[in-house]
Amino acid sequence: MPAQFAKPAAAADAPRAAPEAASSRIEAVPLPGTLPWQQRSPAGPDAAQQAAPAPVVEPAPRARLERVELLFSTGQRVMVDGGAVIGRKPADTALAMGVQAIEVADETRSVSRVHLFLDVADGMVTVGDAGSSNGSSLEQGGAVMPLESAGTRVEARPGDTVWVGDISFAIRPA
Repeated sequence: MPAQFAKPAAAADAPRAAPEAASSRIEAVPLPGTLPWQQRSPAGPDAAQQAAPAPVVEPAPRARLERVELLFSTGQRVMVDGGAVIGRKPADTALAMGVQAIEVADETRSVSRVHLFLDVADGMVTVGDAGSSNGSSLEQGGAVMPLESAGTRVEARPGDTVWVGDISFAIRPA
């Protein structure tokens, strides 16, 4: 047997402990934020007095979205209020879900028959890939974030661009 797989001599000769004895040796696991390297040490004796809590900055309230316009790179414009299924042939899925079907003309077939789910609800827009072949991504502020295939939905904002295959659409408030 190779040496790296052999048991140490002390471990091989030692009698096995009873299960009750093993459970008494369980040590508590430290909670996040309690480990030594996660602690903030004061810079001096007066550091506790000088440290003031950082002011909480509330984000500016966003206008509640009830309806959005999608501007496709193909020139197509679509208004959405509620849910939508986007793809080359989304009609059957959209009918089964009770949402709007948005058919995208794509001669290169980079867009799947059912490619993306989009929802406008509770004042925000969410998008999620529907398990497409060529994937979807969300572009926010110049950064492109791939969407999980058949994964969780992600919040999109007006001004963001969503890519479905080789086709993109911008989200605009309506």
